Amino acid sequence: MENIKFKDNWDETRQRFDAWFSNKKTDRPLMRIFAHRNPDELPCEKLPELPFDDFADQYLNVEKNYARAANFFTDLKPMAESFPQFSMNLGAGSMALYLGGEPDFAEDTVWFKHFITDYDSFLPFKYDPDNQWWKTHLDIIKKQVELTKNTDIMVCIPDIIENIDILSAMRDPQTCCFDLYDYQKQVASALQNIQDCYMTYYDTIYDIVKKDGVSSYTAFDIMGTGKTAKIQCDFAALMAPDQFDEYILPSLKYQCDNIDNTLFHLDGKECIVHIDSLMSIEKLGTLQWMPGAGNPGAESEQWYPLYKKVKEADKGLWISLTEYTPEEAVFYADTLVRKFGAKGFYFHFPNMTESQAEALMIKAEKEWRIR
Repeated sequence: MENIKFKDNWDETRQRFDAWFSNKKTDRPLMRIFAHRNPDELPCEKLPELPFDDFADQYLNVEKNYARAANFFTDLKPMAESFPQFSMNLGAGSMALYLGGEPDFAEDTVWFKHFITDYDSFLPFKYDPDNQWWKTHLDIIKKQVELTKNTDIMVCIPDIIENIDILSAMRDPQTCCFDLYDYQKQVASALQNIQDCYMTYYDTIYDIVKKDGVSSYTAFDIMGTGKTAKIQCDFAALMAPDQFDEYILPSLKYQCDNIDNTLFHLDGKECIVHIDSLMSIEKLGTLQWMPGAGNPGAESEQWYPLYKKVKEADKGLWISLTEYTPEEAVFYADTLVRKFGAKGFYFHFPNMTESQAEALMIKAEKEWRIR
């Protein structure tokens, strides 16, 4: 592809994201909207999509994945704050591979083989520039940048992940639960090592993918001027508040101090117990709420106390409504805006027709204005 532009309002999008991450007012809520293009008005010809050879090829073949990414944005028009992006992850938590793990490629994810049998044999964890999977991932990212250089598609920083989520991927979650009682010093040392390595991995990738001083992070549809990242601790669902504050909170603060634009991925109602600690992180910009399987959707009144705390902390709130019809999603977003005000929301809407998208944009401009 040569000089293909899939999106028009780049400057507005960047400005709104920068304001959202820094807790400043935007003119309306941020919105992820993709509209089906008219088949007669596609921005370019679609690329042939070759089948993957196997599960490993699905995660490692840059050219085949690029064709799928480019065709997605050829078919679907990025409107409002949605933008064309290209992600290639070696699973959720690729730092586990960079630190010595091995992948088990599956159709829907990448599993990590547990290999930390005892702390004395493996600590300290250190950055290894010659690690096979680190070098492989860097080669993938460099090829992504090369393939997208004549388009406005952004190459995303992959899902590196951090803290005890990485340790549990290398050791296994159940054993880590016992380690918090039986090997407290070793766990603390391991988490410090992981923290020390994180920014080295992040900064190396950021320097490769940044585009005009802007970066985007995989899977969460976020971008911003400078360094941008989703941070998390899914293992927090298994931790008491005092454990979370001792082992995890300092690492999260460190990341927020060193990354310009941060989104915390709060996954499941078991993690809500830590919301006060998370909201105490001064430089944390925004929070993404994922209710988790089997729980009411993000629109449910059950989560209103959580939203109230995020709003009171003056932080942005990422809400997905993609599992609903466009009409239902707009209704639920409207309900949340009327309850909590428009400031700080970033709504993810399901794919829709262009006329539905235009009607939503008009509604947001007229009814969801931030005063």
